[in-house]
Amino acid sequence: MWQPVDRPSAIQAATAIVARDFPDCLAAFMGGSVVRGEATATSDLDLMIIVPDDHPSYRESLHDFGWPIEVFVQTPAVHQYFGRHDAARRSPSTSRMVCEGVVLQDRDGWAARLKEADCALLAAGPAPLTEQELAFARYFVTDLIDDLTDARPDEKAFIAWELAQNATNLILDWHRQWRGRGKWLLRSLRHFDATLAEGLTDGLHRAMTTGDTTPLLAFAAQALEVAGGRLWE
Repeated sequence: MWQPVDRPSAIQAATAIVARDFPDCLAAFMGGSVVRGEATATSDLDLMIIVPDDHPSYRESLHDFGWPIEVFVQTPAVHQYFGRHDAARRSPSTSRMVCEGVVLQDRDGWAARLKEADCALLAAGPAPLTEQELAFARYFVTDLIDDLTDARPDEKAFIAWELAQNATNLILDWHRQWRGRGKWLLRSLRHFDATLAEGLTDGLHRAMTTGDTTPLLAFAAQALEVAGGRLWE
């Protein structure tokens, strides 16, 4: 990824973009790794811009002020829609960006109200699994355990990653914890239980590097045991 030699700080760049491109927005937030203090050399700026209802909603990726930037422009109604959609799929990325974000602009209290609502959604956690959702989750993990137990060497890595995701999601769903995708899957589990997260990373690493699936199978079996055990029929 292209990297500039000199650039303004994240907050300076974000503030300048809002002032230049969205001076009349209702609210603006900067979220992501730079706010959490986890930025790396390739981290981008995540900007959530809330505009009046008669404006278009869109997402844009660009380079500006020496930074790679992702801009999410949403009306209040669109923001509410994505909040509900994310909550239904148990991965609240939209609400997390606002709740954790730094306020860059707050017109008539819009930013404060949105932050309060999104933080409340995160604190409440996802809805409990229905009986059918739990049955499907247990079934898929059971099936993947059996697949990995007798997997061909060239297929182990693919089944291992699928099992790691499904077993972790089962743990998070059972305990009404928010999910995540990619790196956020591990972060979500680590936030809930650091010991379980260590077991996941160790099991997945050994399955991928040495072909030893025993630790990952034990991790998945533990997830099943807590949620009601194996389910096939």
